Amino acid sequence: MFDRNFESFNVGDTYISSSRTIRPEDIDIFAEWSGDHYPLHTDETYAKSTRYGERILHGLGTLSISFGLIPLKAPEVIALYGLDHVRFLRPVTIGMAIHVRLVCTNLRHHEQGGIVQVHMTTEDHDGNPLMSAVITMLMRRQS
Repeated sequence: MFDRNFESFNVGDTYISSSRTIRPEDIDIFAEWSGDHYPLHTDETYAKSTRYGERILHGLGTLSISFGLIPLKAPEVIALYGLDHVRFLRPVTIGMAIHVRLVCTNLRHHEQGGIVQVHMTTEDHDGNPLMSAVITMLMRRQS
């Protein structure tokens, strides 16, 4: 979605990403580089004893992978301007295919470009919401 200049956006524009299947390595790699080794994510024996019954992806891992499914193109994207109202709605488990749905909700001019605000929902293959957030991007305007 963030592969064009500010003037190309309209409120209501919708984008659905390709899907990505969560692998055990995704959890392990996120735990390693984030330092978050909470046993619900990293210890299979412990995770089996919880209400989830299996390891789940870290919430911030879900956010990171979700953001990676969104097309970003330079030089149109100037910066991630903000991330608000992040909610982790359901667990993301190994083997789950997830995709992202973005809906443009607000546009406004900014002295350095244009602000594009979108509501992001990470969904499973049936369209059930797993995570939601509001992303605000500073985008390049036409010259």
